[in-house]
Amino acid sequence: MNATLKQFYDNEIEREAVREFMISVLGEMAVEKAFDGKSTSGIQEARECVEKSFDKLGELYGKMKTAVINNSR
Repeated sequence: MNATLKQFYDNEIEREAVREFMISVLGEMAVEKAFDGKSTSGIQEARECVEKSFDKLGELYGKMKTAVINNSR
């Protein structure tokens, strides 16, 4: 495990701020490309890559959910 990536993943506020920033920048790029009459298909692929990267962090460093144990009789 990479300790720096785990620390980043565990800081939910920072992690979501970075994700939102990256998606926002991609959105701005898409608008610029659209106004310039250029293809925006690469932007969608980049967004999917960003989302997949954060999903992968979740797979690697996400907390395991603890099982609910019911001891009532």
